[in-house]
Amino acid sequence: MKNKIAIASAFVAASSLSFAEIALTENLSVEGFVDMSYSHAEDDFDGVKESTNSYTLDQVEITFNMDFDAVSAQIDLEWDEGIDAANVDQGFVTYDRGNGTAITAGRYDSMLGFEAFEPTGLYQYSTAYSSDTELLVGANITYSDIITPGTNEGVKITHENDSSFFGISIQDGGFFGDDRLGGDSDSSVLAGLIEQLGGPEAGNSSGYAVEAAFATDLGNGLSLFAGALFETADVDGNDVDSTVFNTYITYETGAWLFAAEYIMTEHDFDNIGELEIDSFLVMANYSYSDQASITGRVSHVDADDVLEATKFTLAHNYAFTDNLLLVTELSTVDYDSGDTLEAAVELLFTF
Repeated sequence: MKNKIAIASAFVAASSLSFAEIALTENLSVEGFVDMSYSHAEDDFDGVKESTNSYTLDQVEITFNMDFDAVSAQIDLEWDEGIDAANVDQGFVTYDRGNGTAITAGRYDSMLGFEAFEPTGLYQYSTAYSSDTELLVGANITYSDIITPGTNEGVKITHENDSSFFGISIQDGGFFGDDRLGGDSDSSVLAGLIEQLGGPEAGNSSGYAVEAAFATDLGNGLSLFAGALFETADVDGNDVDSTVFNTYITYETGAWLFAAEYIMTEHDFDNIGELEIDSFLVMANYSYSDQASITGRVSHVDADDVLEATKFTLAHNYAFTDNLLLVTELSTVDYDSGDTLEAAVELLFTF
């Protein structure tokens, strides 16, 4: 379930999970989730076969919500197995000016992309553009990391009514520009990617980005989203300009939800060249009972002559209670040089 722009529920389907939102005081409440999984992967590339198994506590997140009438705040504290560390995922303050207009400042998720950042918002275990074998050789950077922007610091203005949403954000970066707007900071992601693509070793980065998003309810269960991001970053004199165009459409009828998304991403590295990534997904979800649903998804990534992969995913969701969800998934990823078979069982608890 996508809920990043997230303000109008008309653009998303209802989730099988619910959050208790435990009230601590009149103005403070807390909610969160615990995500754990068992996964198995079998890779076959150029005749070399390899299999892996993993049972992990993937993520724990606690969200503090503060509400003081026109002013509200949210702080997400998480532990993520991927980085093996605790950190502040989001932390922002929102001023509601009335008439559907709000100003938000702090650290917040991107508005782009159909799929949610958190596992509680997905229809399946894995995301569409990721896989067990997507790592760039020699750098801890994946193609899914540089398809759509993640979480950044900035200021955004949003406006919504019963049928539409618009937001614009000015922030310190989208992919590569970290910390202060126009300031310098360590950026291992961009430094590693520049080295991977043949550029010199780099360390400090600066940059800024502008992100805009628009969504509208077209009626009869049909909704449309369009968004874009423009980023300029500099790493020790190595410039990179990034552009993302993202659109998706959803259609909900009865127990069915259909979605289709297209993303065009371009990273233009000074003295290195361009990396263009075209990505798309098509998804169908069918809720055959109040507790269970099944999802089928096809997704594709084409990164110039470097990577071309097609992923087929089948997933089943079963809610034991409003707060406990079991997700099972089977995916195959086809590459030019081989393929990957991935299976997973995930348990999600929300509170």
